[in-house]
Amino acid sequence: AHRLWTHRSYKATLPLQVLLLFMFSCASQTSVRLWARNHRLHHKHSDTHADPHNVNRGLFYAHIGWLMMKKHPEALAKGKTIDISDIENDPLLRFHERNILWINSLCCFILPTLAGVWLWGEGWSTAVAWQCSIRYAAAFHCEFTVNSLAHAYGYRPYNSTIPPAESWYVSLTTLGEGFHNYH
Repeated sequence: AHRLWTHRSYKATLPLQVLLLFMFSCASQTSVRLWARNHRLHHKHSDTHADPHNVNRGLFYAHIGWLMMKKHPEALAKGKTIDISDIENDPLLRFHERNILWINSLCCFILPTLAGVWLWGEGWSTAVAWQCSIRYAAAFHCEFTVNSLAHAYGYRPYNSTIPPAESWYVSLTTLGEGFHNYH
């Protein structure tokens, strides 16, 4: 979903788009529109006040604090200038945005819980604890390490003057997203 909708780095068939949107919904982070806008803003103004998760505001802020605090006025202003018309004009993504509550609830919480009960024989309380709490929190924090740790720690073979780094330990939990100095 990241490279398809945020960066438009390839074209995908409708079945692949549906699969990617399902997997995106399993994470239940937000809508593709908001995610892509924030990520495009991050790329355009990386590690400045216009960056939604600017690591220069502190490691905690870059990791999760940006979700708890008001955005910097510069991020709000620059966010309005980011072109997301491609996302807004996509019928599949418009459907997802209109139905995000039930789609994300189904994909992120209900189906994983039912899978735990029906496929692995877990009790309901165990399935809810693991699928709705532990898995969800672990996935969020793995993703957030890209914003924080991969912008603070690691080596910088491409450009040593910018915060994004090549972080093998972040890449282990994010399937390669920790290799951030080239991103």
